[in-house]
Amino acid sequence: AVVVKRASVPSDLAPGEQWIDVDVTTQTLVAFAFDKPVFATLVSTGKSNHETPRGTFRIREKHIAQTMAGDGANDGVYSIEDVPWIMYFEGGYALHGAFWHSNFGHKQSHGCVNLSPADARAIFDWTEPRLPEGWHGVNATTDHPGTRVVIHD
Repeated sequence: AVVVKRASVPSDLAPGEQWIDVDVTTQTLVAFAFDKPVFATLVSTGKSNHETPRGTFRIREKHIAQTMAGDGANDGVYSIEDVPWIMYFEGGYALHGAFWHSNFGHKQSHGCVNLSPADARAIFDWTEPRLPEGWHGVNATTDHPGTRVVIHD
């Protein structure tokens, strides 16, 4: 069984602001409405040779689906088409659905935060920036920054 530790609310969080806490040690994600947890799930973060970045980020762009590719130097080149519910937060790192494995709760990825497709969709729909009706992707703006993502050990 996994026990999720209560996350500390970021000190500069605005009243009522939503945010996401990713705990790499427990391989969990908890979505908060200020200090109230509203969603929790197991995730798969980066394997030891592909660490997920730690820090505080904001979702800068979202896409319903796209091809994700990279060069995993230790385990070869990868390219996965139609990766669902992508929420980029730092460079090529994103929260996204992963249909190619079900090993959630264990480190598995090339650095992204993998969620089950159903969980990724729930988080995608909950986070900012909101995707306008009929759109495939959206970028955060200065006036409408994306949801905060805190990733830590």
